[in-house]
Amino acid sequence: MSASAVEILKQQLREKFPQAHALRAEPTVLPLQDKLFCAETFPVGAISEIIPAGAAAGILLLIAGLLGDPQEASPHPELVLIDGADGFDPDSFEDAACSKLLWVRCRSALEMAKAADLLIHDGNLPFILLDATGLDRRELSAIPASAWWRIKQTAEQNGCRVVILAPSPLVPCASLRMTLSADLTLQHFDIPRSDLLERLHPVSQSLRRAT
Repeated sequence: MSASAVEILKQQLREKFPQAHALRAEPTVLPLQDKLFCAETFPVGAISEIIPAGAAAGILLLIAGLLGDPQEASPHPELVLIDGADGFDPDSFEDAACSKLLWVRCRSALEMAKAADLLIHDGNLPFILLDATGLDRRELSAIPASAWWRIKQTAEQNGCRVVILAPSPLVPCASLRMTLSADLTLQHFDIPRSDLLERLHPVSQSLRRAT
């Protein structure tokens, strides 16, 4: 059997029996806090999954941290935000920060998955961030495992970093799963965003395929 035929067979088996090819977690050295908001924190050609540690984890602060507080507008977008529930608020950011962002507005999990599949195939977008936090978990669970495997395969081919913010573990083929928490309360409502970013702490796991 040729190497290409073997790979096709493996892909078909992964799509038909995703649980049998699931990924097992292995604890790793945690990324340094000052590197959390760097694209290089997330592996190239792979899907990374960010989930909250609790109800008030504040994982959407990751978007703010990635955008930063630039002094000048960027000539080209540096990251794509596929906004699953159309919840991003550009008015809460400076124009220079928003210039780093290509914002794709969606209203369902299916729209989000289709947009990700399309944009990753482009091959010219090195960092794609999916925000699924505002979507219903039952709707998210309806996304077939084969869709995530296809996105992962395309990311590998194009060298794209794909990061998804999800309310709970969602992607069966994620290479990195990171739990974030800022442990927010009502007392933090009026605290500047820059101070809240310092409260965001990661706990990461690398994932290996089950044998």
